[in-house]
This record gives sequence, structure tokens and C-alpha cells, in this order.
Amino acid sequence: MKKIFVTASAAVLLFTTSCTKKEQTVVIDENKDTVAVVTTETKTLTETDAKSAVDKAQADLDAAIKKGDKDAEVAARKALADANMAWENTKTAVGNAAQDVKKGVDNVVDKTKVAAQDAKQDIKDAAKDTKQAINKTTQDAKEATKKATDDAKDAYNNALEKAKAK
Repeated sequence: MKKIFVTASAAVLLFTTSCTKKEQTVVIDENKDTVAVVTTETKTLTETDAKSAVDKAQADLDAAIKKGDKDAEVAARKALADANMAWENTKTAVGNAAQDVKKGVDNVVDKTKVAAQDAKQDIKDAAKDTKQAINKTTQDAKEATKKATDDAKDAYNNALEKAKAK
């Protein structure tokens, strides 16, 4: 169980640190000829990177306010708002990924339980079949022994009768 949680945690970490999204846009002219293919790659921020961006934007805003530069202050406020939004989106994405991993782990655990129950039932069935086979073999051996004993007794009695008759 511990290994499953370690694996799940590693998967979440890998997901949050290495997710890249590649999109291709094909530009076509009026003759339906391809003019260009533009590939855009966006990398998902980690929660730490998003928090760092918020902290930097806040520092930039504080510096702009201290200098009294209104244009820089407006730009810094927008950058801070964007950074906060990105941070919230990142936290939500990490939470969703964790939920997905938890569901996957729960699914694996459930399937393992079902497989264990199935194996247990298969073992019980095999044991029952083996017991029945042993009982049948024992009964067959008893019957064969009785028949052989009866045959030997009959042969002895027949030989004794023949000996008396001579």
C-alpha cells in the first residue's frame, strides 16, 4: 500500500512539473494551400513557480508605488492580478490531479480486493474438487480391494472343492 502512495505522489509531482501543452495552428490561404504551421508550447506552472511569480509581481507593484510611477503601478497591478489567477489555476490543477490519482489508487485497490476474493473462491473450489476426487478414488480402491478379496476367497474355495473331489 505504501508503494502505491509513493507511486501516486511521484505521478502527481511529475504531472505538475512536466506538463507541456503543444498546439499546432495551420495557416491556409484562399487556395487551400498551407502557408505556415505555427507550434505553440505552453508549460504548466508548478505551484511554487506560480507563487514566486505572485511574489515578484507584488514586489514590482510595491516598487512602482514607492517611485510614484502611475503607469508602472497600473501595469504592475495587472501583472499581480494575472499572477494570482495563474497561482489559483495551478492550485486547482494540482488538486484535481491529486484527486485523479486518488481515484486511480482507489480503483486499483478495489480491483485488487476483487481479484483476491476471486482467487480465494477459486482455491476453495479447487480444494472441494480435490476432496471429491480423493473420496472417489478411496471408494474405488475399497471396492476393488473387496472384489479382489472376494475373488481370492472364491478361487480358494473352488480349489478346495476340487481337491476334495479328487
